[in-house]
Amino acid sequence: MADAPPPGTQAVQRVARILRVLGANNRVGLKVADIAFEAELERPTAHRLLLALCHEGLARQDADRRFFLGPFAYELGLAAAPELDLRAMFAPALNAVAEESGDTTFLTVRSRFDTVCLDRREGTYPIKALTVEVGARRPMGTTAGGIALLASLPQEEAREVIAFNAPRLPRYGRINAEILTRLVERARELGYALNFNDITPGVSGIGVVVPERPGLPPLALGIAAISSRLEEDRRAEVVALMRREAERAVASRPRGAARGG
Repeated sequence: MADAPPPGTQAVQRVARILRVLGANNRVGLKVADIAFEAELERPTAHRLLLALCHEGLARQDADRRFFLGPFAYELGLAAAPELDLRAMFAPALNAVAEESGDTTFLTVRSRFDTVCLDRREGTYPIKALTVEVGARRPMGTTAGGIALLASLPQEEAREVIAFNAPRLPRYGRINAEILTRLVERARELGYALNFNDITPGVSGIGVVVPERPGLPPLALGIAAISSRLEEDRRAEVVALMRREAERAVASRPRGAARGG
């Protein structure tokens, strides 16, 4: 985990917490009271910081007094984009898995205690499980890809992540720290993450970690489908497909290949 922050950086930590909360709820926005609760701040403090963020373009407020990430946050994201364009790099993998499996496929990246959905492809099966939007930030372990990433961590680090996220987990379905711990243990036994009706009734998912490579952040491929499509007799086939495409994606660019190169 990250080292303890240096002294005198409390304001920066508070702003970072607010930005993460906004990022996790940017599709619907949040009001001051909700942001203060999520960021564990007093309401006047949260309101003061939000106004400052709006002034700088890092946040914005709509007519319903809900706050969202602002245009400057988008500009910073573009400037901070990695040398490897991960969405372009994994587009063929997402396309192949979605086409061959028929199910919705996701590319997920770790972001400290969270995961972020970088990209998504819808499968051809008529009933779809569109469980996570592109750009959505979720506590690590609330998606199949997140469970796979959590299971890949050293045990002590995984326990720290679960403990940190424990208060947040129930907002994302029928999940708590105890259930997530069992899902992580099962992923380690199986070699892939399996959420079979564990988080959302009737919806299941499988996640596999993308092979490590210098310069790549921790990534996972995941699929989500109605549970009848991920019964035991089909899982091995789906896992093999996802691993094959993850390995092809990692091998598709030479080391150090820059975006557009």
